[in-house]
Amino acid sequence: MLTIYHMPGSRSSRPVWAAEELQIPYETVIIHRIDLKLPDYLAINPLGTSPAIRDDGMGMHESCAIVGYIADRYDTEHRISPPNDSLERGPYLQWLHFAEASFWPLTAAYLGATGRMGGERNEAAMATAKERIGNVLNYIDNVLAARPYIAADRFTAADIAVYWNIMIGKMIGAIDDSETKNIQAYGARIQERPAYKTAMAMPENWVNQAPGSVPTPPVKRLS
Repeated sequence: MLTIYHMPGSRSSRPVWAAEELQIPYETVIIHRIDLKLPDYLAINPLGTSPAIRDDGMGMHESCAIVGYIADRYDTEHRISPPNDSLERGPYLQWLHFAEASFWPLTAAYLGATGRMGGERNEAAMATAKERIGNVLNYIDNVLAARPYIAADRFTAADIAVYWNIMIGKMIGAIDDSETKNIQAYGARIQERPAYKTAMAMPENWVNQAPGSVPTPPVKRLS
Protein backbone atom coordinates (compact mmCIF):
# COMPACT_ATOMS: atom_id res chain seq x y z
CA MET A 1 0.00 0.00 0.00
CA LEU A 2 1.27 3.44 -0.93
CA THR A 3 1.29 5.73 2.12
CA ILE A 4 1.53 9.49 1.62
CA TYR A 5 2.45 11.65 4.61
CA HIS A 6 0.38 14.69 3.76
CA MET A 7 0.63 18.15 5.27
CA PRO A 8 -2.27 20.00 3.60
CA GLY A 9 -1.21 23.10 1.70
CA SER A 10 2.32 21.79 1.16
CA ARG A 11 4.16 19.99 -1.64
CA SER A 12 2.60 16.74 -0.42
CA SER A 13 -0.45 17.83 -2.41
CA ARG A 14 1.49 16.76 -5.51
CA PRO A 15 1.69 13.02 -4.68
CA VAL A 16 -1.92 13.01 -3.49
CA TRP A 17 -2.93 14.65 -6.77
CA ALA A 18 -1.00 12.05 -8.80
CA ALA A 19 -2.56 9.16 -6.87
CA GLU A 20 -6.02 10.65 -7.34
CA GLU A 21 -5.51 11.13 -11.08
CA LEU A 22 -4.64 7.44 -11.37
CA GLN A 23 -7.31 6.32 -8.90
CA ILE A 24 -4.90 3.91 -7.23
CA PRO A 25 -5.27 2.62 -3.66
CA TYR A 26 -3.32 4.78 -1.21
CA GLU A 27 -3.41 5.90 2.39
CA THR A 28 -2.87 9.45 3.59
CA VAL A 29 -1.40 10.18 6.99
CA ILE A 30 -2.33 13.78 7.80
CA ILE A 31 0.51 15.53 9.58
CA HIS A 32 1.23 18.98 10.99
CA ARG A 33 4.55 20.75 10.68
CA ILE A 34 5.55 19.65 14.16
CA ASP A 35 5.11 16.01 13.08
CA LEU A 36 7.80 16.51 10.41
CA LYS A 37 10.37 16.82 13.20
CA LEU A 38 9.56 13.56 15.02
CA PRO A 39 11.92 10.54 14.83
CA ASP A 40 9.59 8.27 12.84
CA TYR A 41 9.17 10.89 10.13
CA LEU A 42 12.83 11.93 10.16
CA ALA A 43 13.71 8.29 9.49
CA ILE A 44 12.08 8.76 6.06
CA ASN A 45 13.04 12.37 5.42
CA PRO A 46 15.95 13.52 7.61
CA LEU A 47 15.45 17.11 6.46
CA GLY A 48 12.05 17.27 8.15
CA THR A 49 10.20 18.65 5.13
CA SER A 50 7.00 17.66 3.37
CA PRO A 51 6.28 15.30 1.66
CA ALA A 52 7.38 11.75 2.25
CA ILE A 53 5.99 8.39 1.19
CA ARG A 54 6.37 4.73 2.01
CA ASP A 55 5.59 2.13 -0.59
CA ASP A 56 6.11 -1.56 0.17
CA GLY A 57 8.68 -0.57 2.80
CA MET A 58 10.54 1.89 0.58
CA GLY A 59 10.77 5.47 1.88
CA MET A 60 11.10 8.50 -0.39
CA HIS A 61 10.91 12.29 -0.32
CA GLU A 62 11.12 15.13 -2.90
CA SER A 63 7.68 15.82 -4.30
CA CYS A 64 8.36 15.85 -8.05
CA ALA A 65 10.49 12.71 -7.79
CA ILE A 66 7.62 11.05 -5.93
CA VAL A 67 5.16 12.11 -8.62
CA GLY A 68 7.48 10.64 -11.25
CA TYR A 69 7.82 7.44 -9.23
CA ILE A 70 4.06 7.06 -8.81
CA ALA A 71 3.56 7.55 -12.52
CA ASP A 72 6.35 5.13 -13.48
CA ARG A 73 5.14 2.41 -11.12
CA TYR A 74 1.39 2.72 -11.28
CA ASP A 75 0.49 4.45 -14.55
CA THR A 76 0.45 1.25 -16.61
CA GLU A 77 -1.99 2.76 -19.11
CA HIS A 78 0.08 5.96 -19.49
CA ARG A 79 -2.80 8.19 -18.46
CA ILE A 80 -0.52 10.89 -17.02
CA SER A 81 2.94 9.85 -18.24
CA PRO A 82 4.20 9.14 -21.76
CA PRO A 83 5.84 5.77 -22.53
CA ASN A 84 9.63 5.67 -22.37
CA ASP A 85 9.92 5.31 -26.14
CA SER A 86 7.55 8.20 -26.87
CA LEU A 87 8.79 11.56 -28.15
CA GLU A 88 6.51 13.10 -25.52
CA ARG A 89 8.80 11.68 -22.84
CA GLY A 90 11.51 14.35 -23.21
CA PRO A 91 9.28 17.42 -22.73
CA TYR A 92 7.45 15.58 -19.95
CA LEU A 93 10.67 14.95 -18.00
CA GLN A 94 11.91 18.49 -18.65
CA TRP A 95 8.80 20.12 -17.18
CA LEU A 96 8.48 17.59 -14.36
CA HIS A 97 11.91 18.71 -13.10
CA PHE A 98 11.68 22.35 -14.23
CA ALA A 99 9.23 23.09 -11.43
CA GLU A 100 11.74 22.60 -8.62
CA ALA A 101 15.05 23.03 -10.48
CA SER A 102 14.44 26.28 -12.40
CA PHE A 103 11.16 27.74 -11.19
CA TRP A 104 11.02 27.25 -7.41
CA PRO A 105 14.41 28.84 -6.54
CA LEU A 106 13.11 32.15 -7.90
CA THR A 107 9.95 31.88 -5.82
CA ALA A 108 12.03 30.95 -2.79
CA ALA A 109 14.19 34.04 -3.35
CA TYR A 110 11.07 36.21 -3.37
CA LEU A 111 9.70 34.52 -0.25
CA GLY A 112 12.99 34.96 1.59
CA ALA A 113 13.11 38.63 0.68
CA THR A 114 9.64 39.27 2.14
CA GLY A 115 10.92 38.55 5.65
CA ARG A 116 8.26 35.90 6.26
CA MET A 117 10.94 33.30 6.87
CA GLY A 118 12.85 35.53 9.28
CA GLY A 119 15.15 38.46 8.67
CA GLU A 120 14.29 41.88 7.27
CA ARG A 121 12.10 42.67 4.30
CA ASN A 122 14.20 43.52 1.22
CA GLU A 123 12.16 45.38 -1.39
CA ALA A 124 14.98 45.44 -3.96
CA ALA A 125 15.47 41.67 -3.72
CA MET A 126 11.72 41.14 -3.98
CA ALA A 127 11.59 43.22 -7.15
CA THR A 128 14.50 41.33 -8.67
CA ALA A 129 12.93 37.98 -7.89
CA LYS A 130 9.57 39.06 -9.33
CA GLU A 131 11.27 40.21 -12.52
CA ARG A 132 12.95 36.82 -12.92
CA ILE A 133 9.71 35.01 -12.13
CA GLY A 134 7.98 37.17 -14.74
CA ASN A 135 10.48 35.97 -17.31
CA VAL A 136 9.64 32.34 -16.45
CA LEU A 137 5.92 33.13 -16.64
CA ASN A 138 6.32 34.61 -20.11
CA TYR A 139 8.09 31.42 -21.18
CA ILE A 140 5.33 29.24 -19.74
CA ASP A 141 2.65 31.45 -21.28
CA ASN A 142 4.30 31.13 -24.70
CA VAL A 143 4.37 27.34 -24.36
CA LEU A 144 0.70 27.31 -23.39
CA ALA A 145 -0.16 29.39 -26.44
CA ALA A 146 0.74 26.37 -28.56
CA ARG A 147 -0.82 23.59 -26.48
CA PRO A 148 -3.34 23.27 -23.63
CA TYR A 149 -0.97 21.62 -21.14
CA ILE A 150 2.65 22.21 -20.25
CA ALA A 151 4.29 19.14 -21.80
CA ALA A 152 1.77 17.83 -24.32
CA ASP A 153 -1.69 18.23 -25.79
CA ARG A 154 -3.00 16.27 -22.82
CA PHE A 155 -2.66 16.49 -19.05
CA THR A 156 0.44 14.80 -17.62
CA ALA A 157 2.15 14.57 -14.26
CA ALA A 158 4.34 17.48 -15.39
CA ASP A 159 1.29 19.71 -14.93
CA ILE A 160 1.09 18.56 -11.32
CA ALA A 161 4.66 19.76 -10.83
CA VAL A 162 4.36 23.10 -12.61
CA TYR A 163 0.90 24.22 -11.59
CA TRP A 164 1.62 23.79 -7.88
CA ASN A 165 4.35 26.42 -8.28
CA ILE A 166 2.00 28.81 -10.03
CA MET A 167 -0.67 28.34 -7.38
CA ILE A 168 1.73 28.94 -4.48
CA GLY A 169 3.40 31.86 -6.25
CA LYS A 170 0.03 33.59 -6.63
CA MET A 171 -0.84 32.86 -3.01
CA ILE A 172 2.30 34.56 -1.65
CA GLY A 173 2.23 37.49 -4.06
CA ALA A 174 5.22 36.40 -6.15
CA ILE A 175 3.12 35.85 -9.28
CA ASP A 176 0.71 38.15 -11.05
CA ASP A 177 -0.85 36.31 -13.98
CA SER A 178 -3.19 39.14 -15.01
CA GLU A 179 -1.34 39.63 -18.30
CA THR A 180 -0.53 35.99 -19.04
CA LYS A 181 -3.87 34.95 -20.47
CA ASN A 182 -2.74 31.48 -21.47
CA ILE A 183 -1.65 30.74 -17.90
CA GLN A 184 -5.01 32.00 -16.67
CA ALA A 185 -6.86 29.64 -19.02
CA TYR A 186 -4.51 26.81 -18.05
CA GLY A 187 -5.24 27.40 -14.36
CA ALA A 188 -8.97 27.33 -15.01
CA ARG A 189 -8.64 23.96 -16.76
CA ILE A 190 -6.48 22.51 -14.01
CA GLN A 191 -8.72 23.66 -11.18
CA GLU A 192 -11.71 21.86 -12.66
CA ARG A 193 -10.02 18.47 -12.33
CA PRO A 194 -11.57 16.37 -9.51
CA ALA A 195 -8.13 15.05 -8.51
CA TYR A 196 -6.84 18.61 -8.09
CA LYS A 197 -9.80 19.52 -5.89
CA THR A 198 -9.24 16.48 -3.67
CA ALA A 199 -5.50 17.11 -3.36
CA MET A 200 -5.95 20.76 -2.42
CA ALA A 201 -8.80 20.24 0.04
CA MET A 202 -8.08 21.44 3.57
CA PRO A 203 -9.30 19.40 6.56
CA GLU A 204 -11.97 20.95 8.71
CA ASN A 205 -10.51 23.21 11.42
CA TRP A 206 -7.02 22.86 9.95
CA VAL A 207 -4.52 25.26 11.55
CA ASN A 208 -1.46 25.95 9.44
CA GLN A 209 1.90 26.23 11.15
CA ALA A 210 4.08 28.73 9.31
CA PRO A 211 7.34 27.59 7.67
CA GLY A 212 10.19 27.97 10.13
CA SER A 213 7.87 27.96 13.14
CA VAL A 214 9.09 24.52 14.25
CA PRO A 215 12.86 23.93 14.17
CA THR A 216 14.26 20.88 12.41
CA PRO A 217 16.78 18.78 14.35
CA PRO A 218 20.20 18.91 12.67
CA VAL A 219 21.32 15.93 10.62
CA LYS A 220 24.22 14.28 12.42
CA ARG A 221 27.09 12.74 10.50
CA LEU A 222 27.48 9.02 11.09
CA SER A 223 31.26 9.13 11.04
